[in-house]
Amino acid sequence: MTASVRLPVAPRLFADELLSSWMARVSARYGSEPLELTVYLAGQGRPTEGLRQVDDVAPDMGLLRLWAKACRIDPARLRHRSLASRYPDRPRDWFLNETVPVCLACFDADVAAGRDAYLRADWRLAEQVVCPAHRNIHLDRCPDCRGRLRPSFRMLNDLLRPFCRKCDAVLTSRGAGGGSPSEESFAAGVLDLQRQISRIVRADPSRLDCLEHAVRTIWAPLDRGGAARPVLALWYDEPGWNCPYNARAAVGSLAPLQHLPVRWRALTLVILHDLFGAKLVPGANLPEAARILFRRAAPMPWLAQSRDARNRKGKRTIDASAERVHRLSKRPVHRLNGNSLDERGDFGRIHP
Repeated sequence: MTASVRLPVAPRLFADELLSSWMARVSARYGSEPLELTVYLAGQGRPTEGLRQVDDVAPDMGLLRLWAKACRIDPARLRHRSLASRYPDRPRDWFLNETVPVCLACFDADVAAGRDAYLRADWRLAEQVVCPAHRNIHLDRCPDCRGRLRPSFRMLNDLLRPFCRKCDAVLTSRGAGGGSPSEESFAAGVLDLQRQISRIVRADPSRLDCLEHAVRTIWAPLDRGGAARPVLALWYDEPGWNCPYNARAAVGSLAPLQHLPVRWRALTLVILHDLFGAKLVPGANLPEAARILFRRAAPMPWLAQSRDARNRKGKRTIDASAERVHRLSKRPVHRLNGNSLDERGDFGRIHP
């Protein structure tokens, strides 16, 4: 039987750090990745098929106990750093599942303070698209190679710094140049909307149901099966507009914000403000622009289900016509069809 492994050096967690970020920093101290170090901590002769990356929202306690013992930390302390413990009243649909968008200025602030760079917990909140400290839009693509951003940590000048896993570029805002005045103005406006959405998600269940219904409807497929467009295409007022490739996974989804890149999430908040004003949620009487969009949504059976019904186990049933609309809305779009990456980066004011 193999003795439990004790790591000689293990950095402590920062108060607002993601569990996966801390594990990546610990692993980087030993020139490894979290999954590789997990296999090592489990020891030879132990089954490895169940070992996996940590779930930041609700981590497996067996995995936490393994890391806690190796790093000489109370397992309960690690559990309290999970997103489910940090935000106990937040629905799971309002946490991001995949890429963690980052603020490069926050990384630079870490270095300036003489500490390791790390990923913040609130970067996984679905409505968080602007950094409150630096007032810039989060990044989910590498500024150098433009690939999907998946940071890794490595030692540089005695501190752990984030690098792009694809192109090995250090992730820093230095030398990247400041944003344009229109970009800064857009970020400031979205920051106010982001704060309002956070208050609704955190403490207003009645308005939250209306908010979720509005977001799902905006990203529902259009009722015309051959359109291959979400409902928000009508807000653009461009007949030939198709759904961009990097946003297709959100069309018809129960939780569209989980699948959207940062700028499409930001634009969704702007559309909510345009349609429903300062409240950001539909009321008893819909404005005319909202009525136009809402009545053009394809009949997706699960959009009308309650949260409890959606959370039950089992497969959703979809009628044949809705299945076809859902499939067509996600069909590939040619790059010359006006849907190239960052085509609408200025996010100018557009009327429904």
